[in-house]
Amino acid sequence: MPVITVAIHPIGPDEKSRLIRKLTDTAVEITKVPADKYVVFIDEFENDSIGLAGKTRAEIVAEAST
Repeated sequence: MPVITVAIHPIGPDEKSRLIRKLTDTAVEITKVPADKYVVFIDEFENDSIGLAGKTRAEIVAEAST
């Protein structure tokens, strides 16, 4: 059973559904493994638990909106 795991900031239910569908579709296209064999896990991390260049994602988002 193939597993796809994505680590991402929090997203809404519609975005999760689209992400799962597109990841599965792409994996099926490339591997030829049937879609019903794929499991997709989405690990969501709060903005203050994600860091880039010494800043949290929350800080980066706040700076971008000013």
